Parts: sequence; C-alpha cells; structure tokens
Amino acid sequence: MEPSELEIDRRAPVRRIALDATSWVDVVDGFVRDAPGALARLTAEVPWSQQEVLRYDHYVPEQRVGAGLRADATVLTRQIDLHLRATYRQPMEGVAALLYRDGTDFQGLHSDRSMRWLDDTLIAIVVLGQRRPFVLRPRGPWAAAQADKVPAGSGPDDVVLLPGEGDLLVMGGRAQADWLHGIPAADTPNPRVSLTWRWTRRSGRPDTAPGHADGRAYGDASRRPGTRRAG
Repeated sequence: MEPSELEIDRRAPVRRIALDATSWVDVVDGFVRDAPGALARLTAEVPWSQQEVLRYDHYVPEQRVGAGLRADATVLTRQIDLHLRATYRQPMEGVAALLYRDGTDFQGLHSDRSMRWLDDTLIAIVVLGQRRPFVLRPRGPWAAAQADKVPAGSGPDDVVLLPGEGDLLVMGGRAQADWLHGIPAADTPNPRVSLTWRWTRRSGRPDTAPGHADGRAYGDASRRPGTRRAG
C-alpha cells in the first residue's frame, strides 16, 4: 500500500504516560490523517442506537449512542486494526463505536470490567471530533467513596488528557484493574466519536462482580444482564 493511500500516520510519535508502576497510557497525536472527513462519514453512515444500563433497580438510557462494527467495516478501521495488531503484537478485538452528540453526552468514571480479566489489558481508542477531557482516576477506597461527589477531573490524583481530532490513546498494563476513566460533560455543541479496540491476556483471577460505582462500559458483545437496547 502506498503511503498516499494510508488514512493513518503509522510514523507519528508515541508518548507514553506512566500512571503508576504497572499502568500506562500511550498517546499518538494526529494519528488519523483526515479526522474531519472520517468523523463526517462515521456520524452519517453508522447505524447508531441508544443503550440502557441498570442503575440500582431500574434502567436508564445511556447519555450517548453506540454501535458495534467489524474491524474491516471501513478502510480506516481496517488500517487501524492492522496497525494495532502489528504495534502491540496482540489480537485486538473491535470495533466498539461511540458517538457523543454534543457536550451533554458523557460517560461516568468506570473501568472496562466486562473483559473480566484485568491484570494485563489493552484498550485502544481513536478519538475523532471535539477535544474533550478524558479523565483517569486511581481506583481505591477514596474513589469508591467519592465517585458521585467529586467531578471527574477534580480529584487530587486525576490525570486529565484532551484527545480529539484524530488522536489515538492506548491504556495498558493494569489500567483497567487499578484505574477508572470517563468522559465528563463539556460545554460544546460539537460531536465526538470514539472507536475502541480491546484485548486481555486472560490471566490472573477474573473479575466477576462489577460494582455500581465502577459503571459498565459499552461493548460490542452480546447483551448481558444489566444492559439492553433502548426503544
């Protein structure tokens, strides 16, 4: 494939942020070459639908819409899939697509516990459209007690990134076991789309009992108890 045909910049520099001794985030700025064009195509062509999640004793609509895509659904997703597999040497699974229609759509702090095995994971997220805070917070007694009291991005140990416009984030190591992440509401009328790939080593003790404070992540797997389609 000629370089002119690539929709991604395979040579863009990678910046690694160490969250702690065993958790990290890789950041690649400008990974998608024509991010505005990719955003326009995806928002128009993907069959978006709204999900519901169980909150205590009733279902509520998620404040965003999503879709599950095949890795080869588009030229862009196929190229990203091949790049991730070649770079991280793991069989990444995808693609979960999420559309935050404007700043009122959000995702609370959570970890991707639907993967169950969290000791060694990769979560790769390509972000198109509006730059918005992507907040990471260490999990622990303080986070569990303050999850609904301290806004994401205001915690004393919160790490705040601002991905968008075609950037790539990859959370790795024990980031899902020891950290929460979320997209708080923002003051913007503009959309944001994320495309997510996942991998877990399936080692250690599986996590089988996610708590309410951890939330539930959107996934392209079959519906499981606690989630359903709205409408």
